[in-house]
Amino acid sequence: RTFVTDISKWEEVGRAHGEVFKTIKPVATMVEVSALINQQLLVEIEVTAIVRG
Repeated sequence: RTFVTDISKWEEVGRAHGEVFKTIKPVATMVEVSALINQQLLVEIEVTAIVRG
């Protein structure tokens, strides 16, 4: 999940997400929130991963 404080920036956030995760292509949901724990943050990404080995 991607949490954003300004949903009007969804295209920019989505583009950046796509650049970073382009080879992985994870399922993604974007949610607007009123604030994040650090007021200076604009985006927070929650990730669940499996490490094999």
